[in-house]
Amino acid sequence: MTQEFILPVTEEEYESAGSKFVTFPPGSEVGASLFLHAELGMPDWDTPGKSLKFPVTITEMGPDNGKEDKISTGVDAKSIWKMKEICQNVLGKDLEMEAGADKKRHPKVTPTEYVGKPAVAHYQLIEGRKGGDPAGEKTVYPKLMALLPAGAKPSAESLM
Repeated sequence: MTQEFILPVTEEEYESAGSKFVTFPPGSEVGASLFLHAELGMPDWDTPGKSLKFPVTITEMGPDNGKEDKISTGVDAKSIWKMKEICQNVLGKDLEMEAGADKKRHPKVTPTEYVGKPAVAHYQLIEGRKGGDPAGEKTVYPKLMALLPAGAKPSAESLM
């Protein structure tokens, strides 16, 4: 006898369910880019003292509207370039500087400045290993690579 299963999701949850990943057109290959209008949320520590994460919500109408993601940036001397890029592209300015305990000037992030700011999210289709495990199965997935200034979206061709 075959057993039936009643699943724990409601009809509404079932109807609205979809992948958490943004949708690339069918046939897209590794390296393909996608640009979607987005809005930022409140940045916070990803790894305290080492990296910040910026929540991103897709605002573009279509299958990805409302999907959430994040982009992270290190805060040390080798990786601060990404933080600088995000600040310039989203806020249109450089980070402010403030004196630290060592009496030297250091970049200061004011998280509330980013909340609700529009941007263009640049996704790229990349290949990686499931769970970051070097022995894991290879998979192809969209990764949020950068936040570009709000406004006209570039095409993949214009970046070549």
